[in-house]
Amino acid sequence: MKKLKAILLLMTVYTSLFAQETDSWTVEVLQMAPERRQMINETVEKIQEQDGDTRSILAGMLLSAGQAGVTALVDVAATEVVKLINLRKTQKKAWLKMIENECNYTDSISSIRGLKDFYSENSRFGALDPSNINFDGVRVRGVRDGREVLFLSCSIDTSRLYHLFQHSKFYLVVDTIAFHPYECHLPNLGANGIVAKGAAGSKRNNKFSYAEREHLTIGMDLSLSSSWINEAVMIQKDEELGKFKMQVDIPSGTEVYTYSRAAIDRNRKLLAEGAAPEGVKIDTSYVTLNGDCFVVPRSYMPVTGGTNMWGTGEYNMKVRFRESCRFSKDATHNEKMKHWNRDYRQLRKMQRKGSDFTEYMRNLWEQNGNTLMKSMIKSGLTTGTKEAGISK
Repeated sequence: MKKLKAILLLMTVYTSLFAQETDSWTVEVLQMAPERRQMINETVEKIQEQDGDTRSILAGMLLSAGQAGVTALVDVAATEVVKLINLRKTQKKAWLKMIENECNYTDSISSIRGLKDFYSENSRFGALDPSNINFDGVRVRGVRDGREVLFLSCSIDTSRLYHLFQHSKFYLVVDTIAFHPYECHLPNLGANGIVAKGAAGSKRNNKFSYAEREHLTIGMDLSLSSSWINEAVMIQKDEELGKFKMQVDIPSGTEVYTYSRAAIDRNRKLLAEGAAPEGVKIDTSYVTLNGDCFVVPRSYMPVTGGTNMWGTGEYNMKVRFRESCRFSKDATHNEKMKHWNRDYRQLRKMQRKGSDFTEYMRNLWEQNGNTLMKSMIKSGLTTGTKEAGISK
């Protein structure tokens, strides 16, 4: 029993470790090509075979190489000086791009709990018989770090049921919303390749803030599809039947955004009856869920007892949830905007990247180092071989 518990404990630890995202970083030292190394070795051997003061010859080579290096470096610097001058502008542009990435979060949900047949019973009246509908909307709950971010529920709009009979379509309405902005997924660090482990030890404040983020919105996209077989034994596979879309603007400063369609209905009734409190503005606006959807077609079934039969309607659903905002450009309230270069360094540190200047110099050497080396070797060897009498 003890061994079993130990094995289960090890499996739990193993799963928790490897369920996390991992980063792998590699530093590679560039090696000189063999043919280049051989060319230098052969030239040195020839010089060493000549009479005279080889030390002065080699010294002359080094001196000339140094001069060539300076000349080549000046040539390279002349073409790169503008990039260095604009480096700060480039950094700010890169930072703004990272900030823009942080302002959007999307999560798609394709595994739906409780997904069953669209109808509760078979039908004798046809593929689009709306009797015994089993489906009545969805509920969405989002949890982050053990805390609830969102609760949302919607149901079939009973005020437009006539569409079921006239157009074989149905509509949805939003019944309830509870959204917690301070628990939301913004800023979305993952959009810049930053994992939770990389952000844990950072001094940067990665919590949502209205001083930094404005025009906060949440949205949901919902789509239904179905597969069925008709009387002609023709199979329809994964046909989309309809889409719904919702977007809600969260007022600035809201700690918990709540919405209740039942409360809106009560407010509308009070206004209609003239019983609304004087001088008090009450909310009468619905949160709309735009779109519509055809009812799920029932599959044709073998004749039972001389009567045609249709099934209970197979369907699939996909839900996509969105959070978005805009980064405030007001540096008087937004500390990140005011000290953007500090925030940029913190973001790059969380990405496990070095400074831009170090990266710039490394790229500069990779692009021009070969030219610089060839110029130094060529000039040095020319002077040295002349001193040794190898060439005219």
